[in-house]
Amino acid sequence: MSRSRRRSPYPSRIFLLVAMLVCLAVSGCGQGDADKEKATAKAPAAPAVMVAAKKPVVADVPVTAEFVGRLAAKENIEVRARVEGYLKERLFTEGAIVKRGDLLFVIEPRQYQESLRKAQAELSRQQALLSKAQVDFGRFEQLYKQRAVSRDEYDTKFTNQRELAANVESAKAAVETAERDLGYTKVTAPITGRIGKALVNVGNLVGKGDNTLLAEISSIDPIYVDFSISERDYLGFVAAMQERDGKEQEFPLTLVLADDSVYPQKGEADMAERAVDAKTATLGVRGVFPNPKGLLKPGQYAKVRALLDTRQGALLVPQRAIVDIQGSKSVYVVGPGDVIEAKAVTLGGSKDGSFVIDSGLTPSDLVVVEGVSKVRPGVTVKIAPEPATAATAPAAAPVKP
Repeated sequence: MSRSRRRSPYPSRIFLLVAMLVCLAVSGCGQGDADKEKATAKAPAAPAVMVAAKKPVVADVPVTAEFVGRLAAKENIEVRARVEGYLKERLFTEGAIVKRGDLLFVIEPRQYQESLRKAQAELSRQQALLSKAQVDFGRFEQLYKQRAVSRDEYDTKFTNQRELAANVESAKAAVETAERDLGYTKVTAPITGRIGKALVNVGNLVGKGDNTLLAEISSIDPIYVDFSISERDYLGFVAAMQERDGKEQEFPLTLVLADDSVYPQKGEADMAERAVDAKTATLGVRGVFPNPKGLLKPGQYAKVRALLDTRQGALLVPQRAIVDIQGSKSVYVVGPGDVIEAKAVTLGGSKDGSFVIDSGLTPSDLVVVEGVSKVRPGVTVKIAPEPATAATAPAAAPVKP
């Protein structure tokens, strides 16, 4: 009996300790679940992203093609010395506008004046001889009819008259040549245009052995622009040349200068080359522009815009609304429940901050134009109100194909 009463108290204490630990563990787990539920209840819902969206602009949009061109004068004239002599005078300002017939250079004329006087004197002598021969022949003709002179004498007088008449014609030609050579000593402008610098100084011998180049003149108004189009553009032009009523369509040209300013005068296509260049696969085209103020100069480079067509009822969206992922173009639209959807689109051209959409959109789609980088498909958004002043629709802005 005494032994059983002295049994160790440790098993009871161990049991009590284990029970307490279990209770604490259960209590801790319950508290953790409660905290989680409370945190979940207090966490706010994710806010909707604020974006700006609007429907595509529907407008009739001109379609243009753009090419690089180079200006050229309609006429480039070389002013040359046509007779030999020393250059006596230069009577123009280099780089100025000269009119047709203006005196530009004077070549020393004295030797040609002397040649003209000699030719005129020889002509007078031959005319005098011819006059006497004609009188003699008339007298001999009467005597021959009266059989007072022989046939040989008559024929001699007739032949002499014919020879002197030929000499007179030769003397007249010599006078004309001398007058022409004397006239060549005064070098005049063959056209109206801008003259360059003088290529020969006063006092130099010109015209010896060849026609010395004295200066060059380029016409001003109108002026040409030469540019090349690809075979594809050429075929597009051909397809557009015939309208529905069968009449040829005009393609007005616009010139954009090196400083990106637009030349105020419109031009038109003047001609096209007879064949496509096999090396470059391009066709040379020439346009013509009015140039009344002389602003355009030969040799300038400029961009030529050609109006190809007018796209009826085109859809336009701002360029910033286009999403480009590895070459695939798409836009974000606001769908039912203000949830973002992505739509693949085909672009038809761009101009002045807008893209023409060929396919993939409808006029009723609400396109995200601000905040594109903040959204993804499936995201709920809030649409910001439009500003008080509505942006002007680029209805008349031409687009490049």
